[in-house]
Amino acid sequence: MKRLLARLRRPDYLGELRTLLFVALGVCAVVAVVNVWAMVARDPISVVAGAGVVVPPDAVTGLRPGVRLDPDTELHVLVDHPSVAQVGWHAAQSLPWFAIVVFALVMLLLVVRAARRGDPFAAANVRRLRAVGWVVLLGSLAAFELELLAGFQLSATVVAEPPSTGADLPLGWCLCGAGFLALAEIIQRGRALQAELAEVI
Repeated sequence: MKRLLARLRRPDYLGELRTLLFVALGVCAVVAVVNVWAMVARDPISVVAGAGVVVPPDAVTGLRPGVRLDPDTELHVLVDHPSVAQVGWHAAQSLPWFAIVVFALVMLLLVVRAARRGDPFAAANVRRLRAVGWVVLLGSLAAFELELLAGFQLSATVVAEPPSTGADLPLGWCLCGAGFLALAEIIQRGRALQAELAEVI
C-alpha cells in the first residue's frame, strides 16, 4: 500500500505532458470540425478591407472627445454570403498554420511516448525532432507567403480599389523551429557520447 501511495505521489511529468498533447489534439479535432462545418454552411467570413477603405470620423460613435479611429488600423468587414472562391482563400489563410500545429503535436506525442518507454535518446526521436524543426521553420515561412497571397486575393473581392494588406512575419515560429533543431542536435550529441562511453567500458 505504501509503495502504491508513493508511486501515485511521484510526479510523472512525461505522463502529464502526454495528456496535455492528447487534449491539444482533441481541441484541434473540434476546431477542424467546426471550421469545416462553417465552410460547408457558408457562414459569414471576416475579411481585411485594406488601406483603401476610409471610415469617416463621424461614422464612429461612442468615443470620448479627442479620441479618433487609428487610420493605420486594419479594417475588417463581414461577407454575409461568401462565394466558393472567398471561402477557399479564407481557408488558405489559416489551414497551413493549423497543419503545422497538428504535425508538431503528433511528433511530440511520439517523442514523449518513446521517452516514457525508457528510450528518450532513440534515433527515431532525433529524426522526429528534426522533422518538427524543419516543418515549423520552413512551413511557417511558406504559410506566411500563402497567408499574404490569400489575404490579397480575398481583399480584392470586397474593395473597388487595389487592396493593400499585410501579414506579420513568423519570427516566433522560426525561433521555435530553430529550437527543435537545436534540441535534436543536443540529443544526437548525447547519443554519440553514450556510444563513446560504451566503447570505453
